[in-house]
Amino acid sequence: MILTNYHMHSSFSDGTAFPEEYVLIAIEKGFKSIGFSEHGPTPFNKHWELPENKVDEYFAEINRLKDKYKDKIEIYIGMELDYYTGLEENSFSKYDLDYVIGSIHYFPDKEGNIFGIDCKPEDFHRTIHEFFKGDVKAFVKEFCDRIIDMVDKFKPDIIGHFDLIKINNFNEMYFSESDPRYREEIMRVFRFISDKGTMLDVNTGGITRGFMTVPYPSPWALKEAAKLKIPVVLNSDAHRPEHIDGKFENVSKILKECGYTEKMIIKDGNWVPVPI
Repeated sequence: MILTNYHMHSSFSDGTAFPEEYVLIAIEKGFKSIGFSEHGPTPFNKHWELPENKVDEYFAEINRLKDKYKDKIEIYIGMELDYYTGLEENSFSKYDLDYVIGSIHYFPDKEGNIFGIDCKPEDFHRTIHEFFKGDVKAFVKEFCDRIIDMVDKFKPDIIGHFDLIKINNFNEMYFSESDPRYREEIMRVFRFISDKGTMLDVNTGGITRGFMTVPYPSPWALKEAAKLKIPVVLNSDAHRPEHIDGKFENVSKILKECGYTEKMIIKDGNWVPVPI
């Protein structure tokens, strides 16, 4: 399997190590290419994102590493950018990036308060019961609506951790993934993106960090995505260098079982399919 990873966070955002540490581990493990995807700046006060005043430094450092290690590995500059209702400025094309991961981590209210998805269980509970007044069906629909809006307006290369809403759904305490209503919401998004060229982030981060035993998206969803020929990128959402290839072997097997024979990688600056 050709090793690549384009969903990684260094100390420029909420990762634990400098970018060069990821590069050295990637070279040691035989990676062909990697990309950094720091959480991009937003108007909200969030500790995990790359501050606007650090963007130039981020670009300078990754470009330095690109040049230093050009004979050993291909390195790309990306960002994971948050979409939220009311985003008018196209931050998805504001920076000169090699690629963009578009994600939805939270719902901001009109006052700028953050109601989290990727958060502690008690904060997730607050999102359901305060922002959505306890209406889980509305929560799922709004999340799916926003993915569609994001793809329609800003066309990110990759949709990050597609079904992140399951992260705090322990023992299906909020919804069942086998519920036909839930599955129809997921399929509604798949049908929309199937002809857009948007790729799915098959993300092993939840497994690596012990939140779950399956990737984003879940295997049943990957089977449906495969039928619609939606391209996938295998990533680990690494926040520390040792997770750069976290659970890739296991999840590659899942992808094959779900009907995928290829994944997308960046080669010489272009996205190309390669065998899994």
